[in-house]
Amino acid sequence: MRSSGVAIQFEDVSKCYVRRPRTLKDALSRLLCRFGGNNGSGAPAPPEEIWAVRNADFAVARGETVGIIGNNGAGKSTVLKLIAGITSPTSGRLTVTGRVASLIELGAGFNLDLAGRDNIYLNGAVLGLSRQEVDRHFDDIVAFSGLAEFLDVPVKYYSSGMYARLGFSIAAHVKADVILTDEVLAVGDAPFRRQCLKKFEELKASATVCFVSHDLHAIKRVCTRVLWLKNGRIQFDGAPEPAIEAYLGSVEQDRERNLREARPLQTEPGAGRWGSGEIEVTAVDILDAQGRARSVFRTFEDLVVRMHYQVNGPVHEPMFGMNIYSDDGVCIHGTNTVIKAVPVRLAERAGTIDVRYPRLPLLAGTYWLRAGVTSGNNWNAPYDVRDRAGKFVVQPVQPDEGLIGLDHQWSTAGPVPEAGVLEKRP
Repeated sequence: MRSSGVAIQFEDVSKCYVRRPRTLKDALSRLLCRFGGNNGSGAPAPPEEIWAVRNADFAVARGETVGIIGNNGAGKSTVLKLIAGITSPTSGRLTVTGRVASLIELGAGFNLDLAGRDNIYLNGAVLGLSRQEVDRHFDDIVAFSGLAEFLDVPVKYYSSGMYARLGFSIAAHVKADVILTDEVLAVGDAPFRRQCLKKFEELKASATVCFVSHDLHAIKRVCTRVLWLKNGRIQFDGAPEPAIEAYLGSVEQDRERNLREARPLQTEPGAGRWGSGEIEVTAVDILDAQGRARSVFRTFEDLVVRMHYQVNGPVHEPMFGMNIYSDDGVCIHGTNTVIKAVPVRLAERAGTIDVRYPRLPLLAGTYWLRAGVTSGNNWNAPYDVRDRAGKFVVQPVQPDEGLIGLDHQWSTAGPVPEAGVLEKRP
């Protein structure tokens, strides 16, 4: 039963899309598959149904801000479209109370040949605003967009950023009881994004909000509750912190599995290897702090690289080295046992040597390892160097930009003295 304090109610809601044949040949092939079991080539019949949402059961209270997270194709946008009435459930019951505003496809309904001024009225009508309502908010929409000087220019000449800014400005001025957003806080340049975030906080104070985003920091910042979807099903419904942790854990497991399945048995294509061979680097393992094989890490987790070596001949002053490179070839860090003054005692035939990176500061990205061993610090004549000897991925968990995360604190300064006023000294 639906509660009077509920704005959105999903009761065992499912949504199925039917994949239509693209050509007559596809249609005939599907018909043969249906009656003959396959198309004559032994291939199974292609799936005809795609379940975007499966058995969704949840309620959103009035005034609540709910984030929806998940991988691409998880069903997030379909949930928003169901709430907006853009599509209907295949099964189950869905009720929404109040006026709904969708900040999903900004600028949907724009006529490219019309000027920005005319498109404000056109798009406002698409979003459910009367002409009188658009008249009342027109000046605020224009001021918010910052596009006053381009109002009489056809929007086909707008940049993508200008297009999105105008679309957000119109949608943000729709007075609604339920607001649906899909990545809209990432539109425009940095100053406009800050302006959007401020406006979004205002909208939150007077409406129920469903917010879809891949920006987990933004989800954590603006939402009071989070739904995690996977393959159309709700996996978690609760507070933002544990929901995001559960989602990231699942992403790591999926990435680990995919990387293991795709990992080649031989050297990575395009990788180099050179050296005289008295010592051979036979393998490179990437481990976590507990010694478990991992390929996906988070910023500030511990990472251990273990080099396996084999002694094939006489060696002199063996030195092991390790470099970390970004995916585009930038050297992030290089070290070796000589510059760290670490004595190396080789096993008689084969052994291992570890490099530990406590609190790995790397931000999101894919990173490669170069492992090698030489005599002394003479890399002009190494025993063995393996380029792209290992690969790992760092998942985004914080919105900092760049390659590394640095511990830092912000603080506000005191009032600045007026120009020309000198500080009085005793």
